[in-house]
Amino acid sequence: MMRTAINMDFYTGYLDIKKAAEYISKAGFTHLDYTPPLRDDNWESIMKEAKNVFDAYGLTVHQTHAPFNRYGKYGDRFKLCMDRCVEVTSYFYAEYIAVHGDEFDFENMTFSEDAALEYNYNLFKPYVEQAEKSGYKLAFETVFEDGFKNRRRYTSKADELLGLIKAFDSKSAVCYWDFGHAHVSFKNAQADEVLKLGSLIECTHLHDNCGNDSHQMPMTGDIGWKAVMGSFGKIGYSGVMSVEYAHGTVPEIFVPDYLKLTYDITQHLCEMM
Repeated sequence: MMRTAINMDFYTGYLDIKKAAEYISKAGFTHLDYTPPLRDDNWESIMKEAKNVFDAYGLTVHQTHAPFNRYGKYGDRFKLCMDRCVEVTSYFYAEYIAVHGDEFDFENMTFSEDAALEYNYNLFKPYVEQAEKSGYKLAFETVFEDGFKNRRRYTSKADELLGLIKAFDSKSAVCYWDFGHAHVSFKNAQADEVLKLGSLIECTHLHDNCGNDSHQMPMTGDIGWKAVMGSFGKIGYSGVMSVEYAHGTVPEIFVPDYLKLTYDITQHLCEMM
């Protein structure tokens, strides 16, 4: 049975962390995608409290998520929060940090694929080198063209993502396959794009949609799961299958059943590989 994870942040937005951990654990999940609020001054105390809770419920943090600045959320605190995310990853002995390789200084530079490759390589190279020494990996996530300020989004093409990862020439730079993002970018060709990244895919964000980034429960959108999971089988994927919900809330009375259904669907998808 494949290891499964889910992102804790979705539930701690409206539930007590102990209650969220209890529900997640009882549903069958053993691993978490977790990042504390890195912009908060008390991020360390939040992180340490979370560690105690996760340990109590037998939950292991498998992956964290680095900040990304495409929408100006972090501003000049991007590097500070990136460094904090590295500390979080080490504190939890997590295996991966999910990063978006779509950063670019649009205000002062002219965009081109070559310029974006160089920019992201220089930005993340120190973190890849740090990962090599510390034992975790930077996993570059599939993204999609979002039309933001009519700016191109680098690594929304599989070939760009592959090129960036290969540029580091490091086993500590891998691919983070986000099924929902990939569906927005590649539509019915997602299964073929999986094969391009192949064994570089080492971790996942699992969710569904009908063509926009809605982060729905898997198998409630129109992703062609049989073909996509078949490609995951072909590449020999054996990592954690991690669900990522991002929008809205679930009334607490339904959370246990919602999580259990999510877990069962995730295991069903894994059986398609």
